[in-house]
Amino acid sequence: MSRLRYFLHVLSGVRFQKVGDCAARSHEISGKPKALLLIDMAWCAVRYGSGYYDYMMYGFFDRTAKERDTYLTRMRNKKLISYLNDDTYSHFIDNKNDFDTLFAKYLRRQFLDGRKCTLKEFESFMADKDACFAKPDEGDSGRGVEKLKKADFASLAEMYGYIRKKGHCAIEECVTQHPEMNRLYPCAVNCMRIVTDLVDGETHIAYVVLKSGNCGAVCDNSGQGGLICAVDKETGIVTSIATDDLIAHHYEKHPYTGVEFKGFQIPLFQEAITMCKEAAHVVPQIRHIGWDVAITPEGPVFIEGNNYPGTDLCQLYWNTPGRQGLMPFYRQLLPGLKF
Repeated sequence: MSRLRYFLHVLSGVRFQKVGDCAARSHEISGKPKALLLIDMAWCAVRYGSGYYDYMMYGFFDRTAKERDTYLTRMRNKKLISYLNDDTYSHFIDNKNDFDTLFAKYLRRQFLDGRKCTLKEFESFMADKDACFAKPDEGDSGRGVEKLKKADFASLAEMYGYIRKKGHCAIEECVTQHPEMNRLYPCAVNCMRIVTDLVDGETHIAYVVLKSGNCGAVCDNSGQGGLICAVDKETGIVTSIATDDLIAHHYEKHPYTGVEFKGFQIPLFQEAITMCKEAAHVVPQIRHIGWDVAITPEGPVFIEGNNYPGTDLCQLYWNTPGRQGLMPFYRQLLPGLKF
C-alpha cells in the first residue's frame, strides 16, 4: 500500500474528536496555536506516516524534521510487522491459551483453558489458591482482565459460573513478584515490555520499558492507568521519568510508593533478556514480538506475548530526552527494508 493510499485509508477512519483532543494536548504542552498544530499533524501523516496519537505522544510538536524522521510511526510500524511476521502464526502469540500452552516452560505457573475445563478441574485448580487471573482469549491494553478472589464468591461453582458467563478463556495462577518490584508498586505485577527481532537467526533487542501499576489498580497496563518508563537494554536500569501513554502526567517518583524511577535497577534483568532471546526462536515465523516479563523471586516469567507491540511505549515524549525514536535501530537492522 502506497503512503498516500494508506494515509487516505487512515483518514477514512479518523475520529475528529480524538484529533482535536490530541491537538489540544499538544497545544497545552507547546503553547503553539491549535490551528497550526492541526496543519502540521496532517503534514506529518503524509511525510512520516504518523497518526494523530503519534504526533502527540512522540512530541512531534516539539521536534525538528530530522528528529521526526527517527520515529517508528504507525505506518512504518505496520510495514515493519508485515515484513517480519507471518500472520498465519500470530495466534501462537496473541491467543492467550495458545501462548500459555506453547510457552508453558517460561510461564512457570499453572493455567487452565476456561472454555474447556470442567467444574471439577477448576475446583482442583483453585484448591490451594486464594485468587486467580481470568483473561479474554485475545485483547490488548489489559482490557477484560480480572483478578478474581475466591472469598468474593459463595462457592467455587459460583466462581466457575462467573468465568463462563464473562467468557474468560485463560485462567492463570497469580504471580508473586520479586520484593524489589513489589517495593516499586505492590498492588500489581510490574512487567517489562521487551521487544525482540529475529533476523538471520539472531535475536536482537529493540527496546525495553518498565510498566508499573498505579492508584491501587491490579493491572500495570498504561491503557488502564499504569505508568511507563524507559530502561537501558544493556543494564536494566531505568533511564527516564515515568508517564502515562497519553503523556498527560509525568513523575520522577512513583506517586503511590515514592520510589524514584530514574536509576531503579530491575532485578534479574540479564536472566529476563536471555529468556526472551531463547523464546524468540520458538515461533520463527513471528520474528517481531513484544514480551511482557515479570520478575519473581525465582526468576523471570512471561505474562503474555504481543504479535503487534506498539511503538508508543518506548518513544513517548517525556521518555526520550535524546529526542530520537526507533528508526535508526531498524534502518541498521534491516537495511533492505524501505520505510
